[in-house]
Order: sequence, then C-alpha cells, then structure tokens
Amino acid sequence: MAHNGNKMSIVDNSYIKNALTNEQVSKLIEIYIGANSYISDSMKKLTSKNHNMEEVYEVLRGSDIIDVDRIAVCHFYCHDSPYYPHTDFHSIEKENLVLPLKVMDGPNPFLIIFDQYYNGDGRTWTFNKNLEFDFNKTAKCRPCDFGNDIHGLLEQDISEDLYNYLNHFPKKYWYGLSGTAYEFKPGNAIQFDSKKIHSTSRMYCKEKLGLTIRYSF
Repeated sequence: MAHNGNKMSIVDNSYIKNALTNEQVSKLIEIYIGANSYISDSMKKLTSKNHNMEEVYEVLRGSDIIDVDRIAVCHFYCHDSPYYPHTDFHSIEKENLVLPLKVMDGPNPFLIIFDQYYNGDGRTWTFNKNLEFDFNKTAKCRPCDFGNDIHGLLEQDISEDLYNYLNHFPKKYWYGLSGTAYEFKPGNAIQFDSKKIHSTSRMYCKEKLGLTIRYSF
C-alpha cells in the first residue's frame, strides 16, 4: 500500500511567471558577484552569515509576490552539478520560494518537486554515497527505503516522463516518487512546501545561480 499522511498542512506548488523584473534580477546578480566571498566551494553560498542581506531585501520589496516580512532564511547559491533529493524544513521554515537568477552556458535546467514529503527536519538522500552536509542530515539510501516517514510513496517506478529529467541516476533510485518539473527560468519563481522532497534535474549548463527564500509559518 502507498504510505498516507495528513496533507492538510502541505502547501501546494506554485510556478509564478515574471516574479522579478530584468532590472531586479540584474541587481541581485550584481550583489552576489560583488560579495566575492562565499560559503562552500561546491555551493558558493552567500547568506546572512557572510553578508549583510538588507540590500537583497530592498530589491525583493519591489516584487509584488514576495513577502519580505515572512522571510526566515534567504541565501544565494551557485552550483554546477545536480542536488540530491532533499527537504528543507527546519522548525520555523514552512515554504520555499526559489528565484532563478542566471543559467550559464547551456539550456535552463529544471527543479523537480516531488509529491512525497517528510515531516522531520531537513534530510538529504544520497543513494549509495557517504556524504555529509552542513545543515541537513544525510541518509545513504533512496527516499523509498526510508520507511513510513515518507508520505505519499507509490508502489511503482517513477514515470518515464519525469525520469527523463533525472536520468543522471539509475531509474531504481527514484522508485516510488512522482512529481512535477519546473523550468529554472530567470525572473520566474517556484514556491512549494519545505517538507516536500525536491531535486535538480540533469544539468546541461555549466552552472546556475539562484536565490532561495524560506518563509516562516
């Protein structure tokens, strides 16, 4: 049987076109590049720990869809390889708002948001790799191996349509998952529940830059 959970508190996904103007996107990129000092070589993060984010908030206040007063976490990230499937919920963080800013040397990748969710604190499933991360605890397995704590698991392979975005790993790694692929297109925004498992698609670009916001309850 599929694992069921109370979905009443799970926020629906939303893909918001033109959330930021070209001018706002350019200003945020300028802030990121101007910092010239980042956390983690693989992620190149710019956060409140290594930068005053008030100038970022000032840009975000110019967007009609961003509620700056609800922001619990806000950070830039830049990477050249896909993220593992993970969740981002940590105590006060309820919703993710991903703002794509720039895709370098290639087509836009996609953010895959799965229908399945995990109620515990942020977790990253690393399949068969021994990895550690600064914030999320890791699990060396597939999400479907994690037991009844994963809500909404299916007893079937991932669909071929969705696997086309995730074929950088064997199909069996994604067993039991379903979801939606959202284009990582600069200027648009992707909003979803922080408890939902999500992952980056296969990347055919050199790297991508984005800004993640996490709203409080």
